Amino acid sequence: MKRLVSIAVLAVFMIMYYGCAEPEHLDPDNTEQDGSTDEGQEGEDNTGQDGGQDNTGVPEGFEDEPDDPTADPNLTFNYSLVKKAGHPRLLCDAQGFADLKTKVTSGRFKNKTLYKLHSEVLARAQKIVNADRSFSASSEHYKIVDNLLCCAYAYKLTGQTAYLAKVTKDMNKASALPDWTPSGLSIGEISFAMAIAYDWLYYDLDLATRKAAHAAMVSKGIKPMYNNNNNIKIIGNWNQINLGGVSCASLAVYEKDKSIAVKQIEKAISGNAAGMKGIYAPDGNYAEGLGYWEYGGTFQVCFLSALKGIFGNTAGLAETPGFMDSGEYALYMHGTMNTTFTYNDGGGTSDPFLLTSWWFAAQKDDPMLMYCEKRRLDNASDPSYKDTSIDTSEQPYRMLAPILVTLRDFDMESRPVTAPTREVWSGQGEKPVCMVRKGWNFDETDVFLGIVGGLADAWQTSRTAHGHMDAGSFVFEADGVRWSDDLMRPGYTNWYAALRAAESPRVYTAQEGVMWDTFHVSNIGHSTIISYTNDGSVSGKLHSSDYYVDGFASIEKVIDAGGRQGAVVNLTAPMKGQVKSARRTVELVNGTDLVVTDEITALDALDCKLEWRMLSISSSAIVADGVILTKNGKSRTLSASSSDPSVTPTYKTWPTTLPTGDGWGVLKFHQTVYDRTVAGWAATVPAGRTVTFVTTLKK
Repeated sequence: MKRLVSIAVLAVFMIMYYGCAEPEHLDPDNTEQDGSTDEGQEGEDNTGQDGGQDNTGVPEGFEDEPDDPTADPNLTFNYSLVKKAGHPRLLCDAQGFADLKTKVTSGRFKNKTLYKLHSEVLARAQKIVNADRSFSASSEHYKIVDNLLCCAYAYKLTGQTAYLAKVTKDMNKASALPDWTPSGLSIGEISFAMAIAYDWLYYDLDLATRKAAHAAMVSKGIKPMYNNNNNIKIIGNWNQINLGGVSCASLAVYEKDKSIAVKQIEKAISGNAAGMKGIYAPDGNYAEGLGYWEYGGTFQVCFLSALKGIFGNTAGLAETPGFMDSGEYALYMHGTMNTTFTYNDGGGTSDPFLLTSWWFAAQKDDPMLMYCEKRRLDNASDPSYKDTSIDTSEQPYRMLAPILVTLRDFDMESRPVTAPTREVWSGQGEKPVCMVRKGWNFDETDVFLGIVGGLADAWQTSRTAHGHMDAGSFVFEADGVRWSDDLMRPGYTNWYAALRAAESPRVYTAQEGVMWDTFHVSNIGHSTIISYTNDGSVSGKLHSSDYYVDGFASIEKVIDAGGRQGAVVNLTAPMKGQVKSARRTVELVNGTDLVVTDEITALDALDCKLEWRMLSISSSAIVADGVILTKNGKSRTLSASSSDPSVTPTYKTWPTTLPTGDGWGVLKFHQTVYDRTVAGWAATVPAGRTVTFVTTLKK
């Protein structure tokens, strides 16, 4: 019996010791040497009695760069509050870090979710330090951000000097870069990461590093951004990333360069206010898609958190219509099988890592908003939080640390994280959407339907960046199969490079642009209805001539009654010149069957030749009464009927290759989509006549 008790005591001791141990390549007891954290050790008062600090939190012997002696302005904000906040002040203050440290050490068993997220950051930081991962240009901003944020956090929470050494090395290297690419997104990303590292470790970095970082943030971030109006005009993630990132840098160095810091912040507030309205109003759905909702959103919420922490408000930015509803939009964008609703360039077939969802859940005190995130985090086999290579460019870890510190006061344990109960979510705006979700089991019993409207126009009016000709398209999942799919974009970097190379004489985003010569983004590559050119031929033609990129497809009605759930989309504008009117109703009927109703009125003088197309991952076979789709041992039949007996749909399948001829074949590296099929039907509506087609997809 005594032996059993001894073993039990030993086991408890080992759990408590090793459960909070630091990465094994570092000394877990080395928490107060060289560069100790300004919050002190867990449980200490941190008033200067321990750690050599005075009652202001400034270490003894600390050498500072002189402050700008000019007066603090009182404009949108009372800027005297910036210096009063001291360091750290971005996202978290010294007391906040001390509280967080307690929660992830002695309180880790009570704060299990917070501790898991904390452990992910430390594991990431360990990889970065072990590999001494480097970079050589601002184009490697993902590495710079990842390195600085992870290691700054790790040092702040552990005091391990290896992390501080890595941050110091990388800050000096980033400061020495020729520029931070002011024409791209590097300027916002690097400015933000430098600001966080500079602010969080202000009293730990040596004077030379701080001076170099301050000078670089001003000359390579703040001033170029202030002089560049492009980000002000853009409605999309560039607005959020660059204005938010550089504004955080302005807040970090405010005392040193008051004039330019204030000018940039004031300009950013105005530009971001307009940007957020275009992005989120009125309901919270994001025009660029879920991937960009997350990308731009992480910088947006960090910017707002920084403002709120210092000034006590966000100058009304957080009150932008639709913004605080945006977390629910992201939740309903999830499909049934580690999938998402893919439209435009944003999203993916794999469930994304959505840090912004955690922030919204905390701000609204609504655990439901992190339902999918908590599920992934708790699933040890899910790779979403477990990357395999620190050199993979776009990893979720790089923004985990700043989001994590904003979660420190959020109760993630005492209340159950329940699934949503509403089955239909819809939003208007630049890219209106409607999502139907039956079940949240993430198995073949769930059903998902996503419908999209909006316009394809990409950048021409600064309205909808990353646009596709996807109005009226839909994603449909049932039986554990994605029956109707959306490809998003082809290989991003090479694709855009090829577009720009082929830009002359046709601007790649304009109506006749080369962008639309791509199967992935044209209407022929989406689950929508298309009209032929007047002569009835698509071969050798630019398909943009049949789809107006500035034609807005509105969602006129959302349906949620009588066993029918979905939306009505007006497709008249994008099909201008080919039809007199076109309306599409996409519905889930009785929770199982997909029903698409297309009401087409032809022009008075021209027949309307149509193709009804559905992009699918399944294989297809034409039979007498429809098209049979098969995937993973499951099958569904696609069939169509016409309100006019003289108009008969002819069932068809199409190849997933680009047509040949003039205007096509510019981007040969992605001509073929090997794992997809296109199934549907073709029909002709006689001139001046209205015909209603009903297409069903059922077991």
